[in-house]
Parts: sequence; C-alpha cells; structure tokens
Amino acid sequence: MKRVVSVVLVLTMVVFALVGCTAKPASTTETTKPAAAAEEPASASETKTIGLSMNDLSNPFISYVGSGIEEIAKAAGYEVMVADAASNVQTQITQLENFITMQVDAVFVFATDPVALADTTQKIADAGIKLVTAGGDLAGADVVMNVDQYEWGKASANLMVDWATATFGETTGKVIVIKSTGTSESTKRSNGIIDGLTEAGFNVVVSETEAISATDARTVMENMWQQNSDAIGAVCYASDGAIGVNEYIMGIGSVDKSKFGIFACDTSDAVAELINMSATDESVFRGTMGIGGPTIDGQSVDLPSGTFTIIDRLIKGEDVGYSGDSVVAILPSAE
Repeated sequence: MKRVVSVVLVLTMVVFALVGCTAKPASTTETTKPAAAAEEPASASETKTIGLSMNDLSNPFISYVGSGIEEIAKAAGYEVMVADAASNVQTQITQLENFITMQVDAVFVFATDPVALADTTQKIADAGIKLVTAGGDLAGADVVMNVDQYEWGKASANLMVDWATATFGETTGKVIVIKSTGTSESTKRSNGIIDGLTEAGFNVVVSETEAISATDARTVMENMWQQNSDAIGAVCYASDGAIGVNEYIMGIGSVDKSKFGIFACDTSDAVAELINMSATDESVFRGTMGIGGPTIDGQSVDLPSGTFTIIDRLIKGEDVGYSGDSVVAILPSAE
C-alpha cells in the first residue's frame, strides 16, 4: 500500500460543528461508493478486527473520534477493541504490542509520542497489519491523516484577530496563550498560534506552564490572571483546555464577558455547545478550528466516518480515495 501523507488543503469557514463540510470533487476523481456507506454485517467466520489505540480518552475530542469510529465499525460487522493510553507512552506501547499478538487486521493510532512509538508501529506494519494514524507522522503507517499543524495554529489565531477587530476595532490588546510543546507536531501548532497573534499586533503573553486538559488549563489561567487581568482573551492549544479557561473567566464577576474571547483548536459536542452560548455571552469560548475530516473520493466527510472508510478499504485491499484533511472554523451558529 502506497504511503499517504496529507497536507492542509482547505481552510474553509463554516458555522456548524464537524458536519456538512463538503469539498468540491476534483474533475479527475472517479465516483465510488460514498464514504462510510453502510456495510452488510460480516458472518462470524469473516469477522475482521480493528484495534483503536487512543492517546487519552478523557479528552473530549479524542473520545468523539474513538467512539464514532467504534460505533460505525461495529455497525458494519467489525469487532472493535479500544485501548486508552491515558497519555502514557509506555502504556500505549504495551497496548499496541497486544494488538500485534492478537493479530488484528488494522490499527488506528492517536499517538502519545510518534517518535517513542516508532519501533512498535513499525512492528505493526512488518506484521502485515494495516496502520492508520492522525495528528502526526508515524513509522509504518499506510495512511497518515493530518493537517499542517503550524497553519492550523495560525488559523486559530486568526479567529481571535477577527473577533478583536469586530469588538474593539483593533488588534493591540493583550492575549494569553496556553501552549503545548510535548511533541514536534504540538510545538508547530503552538508556534502557529503565537506567530499569528504576534503578526497581527497583539501583546502576546505565553504561559511557561503548558496545559491541554480543562483542569490543568484552568489552573494555568488562574495563575496567569494575577499579572494579566487586563487581557482581552486567550488562545489555547486544545479546545479541552479552552473549556477550563472559560470556566475560570466566567467565574470572575469583574470581567466584562462581552469583551473577552477564547479560541482554540479541535472540537467536540460540548465545545460546540459552549461556542453557541457565547452568542449571548453565557460563555466566552467564541470559536475553534476543528478538523473537518478527511477528503475521500473528492468529498470532505466527518473524521470518524472518514477514518473508518479508510480502514475498511485498506483491509479490503481497495484504493482508499484519500486526498487530505481540512480544518473548519466552528463559530456560533446563525439563528
């Protein structure tokens, strides 16, 4: 199987979360069955097995992807095993080795650390097991679903630029950045956020303490607020962290909620709900750049169903029809 590595192809502004994002099919793309089309359940003797190796299912975005793939795959007759590494590299290595021992047909990986997993994922490929990953390059992968992390971060910063311009008429206020640099890919996204805000003219204050989860980001924001209570907003590496920042800011009575904005990358149903609430300042989490999903057969589909389609076609020896991922802006839905 030819290795496929994706690049950001589209930055499409939309106003609803992770659905209905449709890319114009290329004129040279042949028409095939729709992505994630319903499959007839396989008989017991033909049942194929998919292993899902998730880096942290406590993260709403990761949970959304994992549960979505599992539901679609089971409906299509696959046996699905889900492993949660809980952000521990060694745990994920052990879980992946278990998938090899079980001789699963395919593995999907959200990696805790692509470099640390390289030897193990190469073993998966050497064992003839189909391997799909998202979020960064991974040794041995048949298909890498990914966006340009730096540009993804910049796109998130641009949401702050647009909001500040509409709210204040300028982009010179102080903005707090809560970053993550645990991997090369996360560093790229964080740098994109910082560069995008700096180039726009904001006074950018970057927290030295990093955070991804809601609990950790809330603590970081509380500490940052002591010296930066004049900030007009914050941009977080991950939407889960933005949830924590939103909780903290909403609890401060002295903050004019109409003049504070939080933005981030990735999404979940809970995030979309908070973003919609920001239209009436019941939340200050005002927007995020989410993964629109892979483009398959010239059509952009949601991430769980698109991922399953790629896995399913790899197992069946078919052309996956994959040509890249898109990112989309998730903002308050228009009434």
